[in-house]
Amino acid sequence: MAVGCAPLLNHMPSNDGQAQQKFPDEVIVALHEANITATCMPIKIDRGEWQAAFFYVIQPDAPCLLADHKPDTDTVNPELEGPFSVALDADLHEHDNGTMIEIGVEINTPVEPCMGIMLFLTGHSSTHFEALKLLSEQKDIPLFIGDQYCNTLWQQRVPLDNEFRLGITGLINEAVTRDAIIRMTDRYDPDAVFADTLAKRQMI
Repeated sequence: MAVGCAPLLNHMPSNDGQAQQKFPDEVIVALHEANITATCMPIKIDRGEWQAAFFYVIQPDAPCLLADHKPDTDTVNPELEGPFSVALDADLHEHDNGTMIEIGVEINTPVEPCMGIMLFLTGHSSTHFEALKLLSEQKDIPLFIGDQYCNTLWQQRVPLDNEFRLGITGLINEAVTRDAIIRMTDRYDPDAVFADTLAKRQMI
């Protein structure tokens, strides 16, 4: 779920591999305050251009972190070796009080994939809108995978095809238009939209 402000990553390497650094403080705070394990935020790497990036925290009991990738052992493997294939999908959630965009990510880690969702309220948070706008323009997206302490275990770039970018653009336009109409009726309530979306996902 996308929350928080935009950090600047000056020292994390831009190439794929095992980068022995923590997530930026702003990302860690956003993850912990919202009690989530995945987020998408605008960043700068090595003082380059602004770009959206995914941050994903793997749970300590995830099979891909177990030694030799065997689920029946208690020994934890502190390393994670990629690159991994990554599948993305996006959807629009329409509510009486507003509109939410959801992006799902599935990382094909060993033994079983790691999956997460990120939720965006374009009419409530400029950071959410900014991250989505960047996603609609980027050719790829940096993915940072971390452990429960937000130490980076692996990072890589995930290609974004034209179909995905056009899809995100369409969702942004639909969400912005729909929220503008809802605002005119004084029914816009982003907190209600967020709570309702989470409640429905927990029922799945």
